[in-house]
Amino acid sequence: MAAAPTLEDCHAIQQILYRYCEIVDALDWDAMDEVFSENTVGIYNGMEVDGLATLISSGKHNMSRNTVAATQHNISNPRVSIVGDQMRCISNYYAVHFGAGSFADKVCSMWGVYDDTFQRTADGWRIVRRDYTSTAIQGDERMLFAGEAATWDAS
Repeated sequence: MAAAPTLEDCHAIQQILYRYCEIVDALDWDAMDEVFSENTVGIYNGMEVDGLATLISSGKHNMSRNTVAATQHNISNPRVSIVGDQMRCISNYYAVHFGAGSFADKVCSMWGVYDDTFQRTADGWRIVRRDYTSTAIQGDERMLFAGEAATWDAS
């Protein structure tokens, strides 16, 4: 049986998840290196995003103050386990987005699951893979895609 994660590791991973929320809410995309590794892979509702640079570029393009006035991201129920030399954390999220510009009167709320794989680096734990699954979306999600049709599907 694999060893249980230490309290220190669990705490560090939770702090990384909370930092992610702060970064997204501030739209401070360049700070994502505090959360994700350079070679991170993200699967966002089936759409693959390869590498930190692509993740940052996508965030800057899709979710800016042109379409999103404010957001509030929340993570709950983190479940941490050891997988080989990595840590896995499955957590729930709720995010509310208030529109700006042509979306000023709109709100988009999302619920879902983050399934994250963490690797210890010289800078601490970083996410090397995120599987992001929305379980419910309410409202106009175009504000999260630079005002364009939502492109969750990679096909």
